Parts: sequence; structure tokens; C-alpha cells
Amino acid sequence: MPIIGCGGIASGADALAFARAGAAFVQLYTAFGYDGPGTCRRIKDELAQELARRNTTWNEVVGEAVGEHARAPRATGVQMLVQEAEELKGLLDELADRMNKDDDEASI
Repeated sequence: MPIIGCGGIASGADALAFARAGAAFVQLYTAFGYDGPGTCRRIKDELAQELARRNTTWNEVVGEAVGEHARAPRATGVQMLVQEAEELKGLLDELADRMNKDDDEASI
């Protein structure tokens, strides 16, 4: 699922930071409003220079970020309910052990 990064993008370095976080696209608004229509070209040029300096492409940066941040798919349906029930049982068992320990210490 593509992510669109927005908020605080005023330079090519800002756009690249969003790509490193996994954003496939970026949206400009405030910087465009303050600096005018040349903003988009300036940011694109800065980004192109930085990507060339690193000898990479936008798609490679985003792909690497997605690979680093991707999680294994969660179980669905009944599997997810069983997994959550097992986690809850573990928490309840831990709580019971702590309560028993407190009771034992109080009776001493």
C-alpha cells in the first residue's frame, strides 16, 4: 500500500527523509504556498542531486525502507483470536503469580 508523506517538506533532503521512512510519494503544501511555483522544481532538483550523489534512485530508497520496516503479516480470523487469547492468558498467569507472591509475603 503506497504511503504519501506530507508535512514539513521544504527541501530535497526533507523529501528524501520521507522516502527513507517508506513514503512512495510526497505532498507539498506550505513550502509551495510560501515560496511559490518554483518550489516544486527546486525540491526536485535538490532531490535529484542527492540521489545522484548517493548513486541510487527514489524507488530503490523507498523499496529498501519498506523492506526494513515491513512486518510479517498478522494472522487472520480464528488464528488471530487464538494468538490474542494466548497472549492474554500469559499476562493473566503472570498477574496471578505476582498476586500469589504478594500473598505469601504478607503472611510472613
